[in-house]
Amino acid sequence: MKLLSVNLLVVSVLSCMLCGCAADKGGEKKIRVAMGIPHGQIKYEKIDAKDLELQVLGNPVARAGRPGVVTFALANKGEKKVHIPEWFSNESDNVGIFIQPVLPGMTGPDEKRWVRLPFEFKEPVLHYPVTLMPGNKVLVSKEIGFIKNIMLPPGEERMYFFKGALTLDSLPLTSKLGILRVTSNVEQKK
Repeated sequence: MKLLSVNLLVVSVLSCMLCGCAADKGGEKKIRVAMGIPHGQIKYEKIDAKDLELQVLGNPVARAGRPGVVTFALANKGEKKVHIPEWFSNESDNVGIFIQPVLPGMTGPDEKRWVRLPFEFKEPVLHYPVTLMPGNKVLVSKEIGFIKNIMLPPGEERMYFFKGALTLDSLPLTSKLGILRVTSNVEQKK
């Protein structure tokens, strides 16, 4: 009987942690059930990142006038599983992007010109633990919204250096350099 009471207590506490109330514009409270731990509730310990690598996947190409998308992979290159309790439940919140244009004559990025693309965490901001087994990876796709404001004449393109950085305090990893190619959205007349 005592074991049943303890189990009910644990379930009740977890239910309170995992559920939240949200007020809509009319002022009514609605119950919203979401899995995870609310952001700011826990201070996460640093994770040994020696076997983890944040990778840029592919050679991204975007069309001017449309949002671009780049994909990253957090890969476990080691022989032991890695537990990441701070992982955000909305996958795209886990990576921030730094970007700069490729200017004529540049052979690499200028370390002083990196600009972090602004983004807002999607509500509710919750953490949901991820465990990466050896040889596994988790994918994160990020939209690069400013590309929808670019207009290029037919046949022209722009290039951008970019890199990703995890937004996790417990795991400060940065990807290697990637190059994003933005092509014209207008077909060239032949």
